[in-house]
Amino acid sequence: MVISLRTSTLTLLLLLPLLVSAYRVRGGADETLREVPGHRYKGPYHSHGSVLQKFRALQRLRAAEWDLRMQPVQGLLDSYKERHNACVNSKTLPGKYLVVRMEDKDAGIGNQLPSVVTGFLLALMMDRCLFVDFPFFNKYFDHELDFSWEHHAERLLAHGHNATAPEDAPLMIPFGYKAIADLWMYRNMTEYFHKYYGALMFKDLDYSAALLVNNPHHQEFIDKYFPTRDIFAPLASFILRIRPEFDNKIKEFKHLNFKLFNIGLQIRRRKCNRDPNEVSCELRPSVEAYCTVARHIQLSHGIHDDDVRFFVAADEPEIYTQVVKILGADRVIFTDNGISPNSSLRGVENPAQNKGTLESALQDMALMSHCNDLVMTLASSFGYVAAAWGGYAPVHMVYGRHTTSQNPYWYRAISSEPCYWQTKNMMRALDDKAVQRFRSNPLWMQYTQCHYDWDT
Repeated sequence: MVISLRTSTLTLLLLLPLLVSAYRVRGGADETLREVPGHRYKGPYHSHGSVLQKFRALQRLRAAEWDLRMQPVQGLLDSYKERHNACVNSKTLPGKYLVVRMEDKDAGIGNQLPSVVTGFLLALMMDRCLFVDFPFFNKYFDHELDFSWEHHAERLLAHGHNATAPEDAPLMIPFGYKAIADLWMYRNMTEYFHKYYGALMFKDLDYSAALLVNNPHHQEFIDKYFPTRDIFAPLASFILRIRPEFDNKIKEFKHLNFKLFNIGLQIRRRKCNRDPNEVSCELRPSVEAYCTVARHIQLSHGIHDDDVRFFVAADEPEIYTQVVKILGADRVIFTDNGISPNSSLRGVENPAQNKGTLESALQDMALMSHCNDLVMTLASSFGYVAAAWGGYAPVHMVYGRHTTSQNPYWYRAISSEPCYWQTKNMMRALDDKAVQRFRSNPLWMQYTQCHYDWDT
């Protein structure tokens, strides 16, 4: 009996290091799992072992959800690579194309990036090659495929026809719900553009994919490749690849600052009182409210203070000071106060009265996309797109006095899809048939949770 007891004790002592290591997480998930946006960390943990087991289980769930999104569309993306390479390399007629065009000054990146993803979806639907013609994308993003219109325009425009002839010019797709709702929700896009060698998506500063998914002619395409109706995340993972010189800065910041669980706080304060039908400055959520919700998320997961970091992206320098005071300097992280005065690239401005530069904005957005969760300002495309890029549904802080249950402090979205900011006006302007067509998509409510409107 004594020998047996000693043997058991010795066995437990020998197994103890293995039992302890079983509670550790490497890279924020099992190393055998496919890496998904965010959730990567190496280092000692202080949270309870059961919390780490839960975290690993959540990581498996996130990886499974990511595979659910990517598996249907992977074959489509692989075939697109072949088509794109033929468009840019073939000596024969290289194939029909779609160009997404805008200027840096047209809008902030919260509107620019959805335009690129929408254009890519439309190109996939119509079996066309996508090219992008605006400075921000071509300066900050890179890909094994060359999407730059500038590099291929002359050859494509002159290949086999007279590019100056009106009938050979790319057909411009107008921006604005009155002009495109009927086209994008009702027409067979492939047939409509069939006779045009080129199509031009000009200054579409919205996530107009919200209209394409309602098109009955392309329902089979959506059902086959996007069965969960998550479109932005899988397409963004393919096309939105940041150039190494900028991506390396993002990875370095993550390596030095991210922990086991990272919660983004996107706090927009400056854009208010510009439209009587939208946000009122006096009804903005307080900075303390953002911090309270973020802290609640941390506690709901049982994450120890040593294992959490709150990543802040805001438009006023004093916000960072307030967040640090509330949540603690050792747990709050940010880049250049989110408002970098200079860009490493000359002549690149941040439009739409947004603070900082496009470079600092891209860095903040990319880091938020790699957070585990996000508490964001309602109606902010910057926060929407960050969460959509990361493939997770954020928490929205709501404007108002919160005196009734109909005006909550916050809500969590169901899907990671961005909103379509023209939705409310579009639904007022269109006839009943068109409104019902838009509402045939189960995500129509998700797409309307956008620019705040007191009349709806």
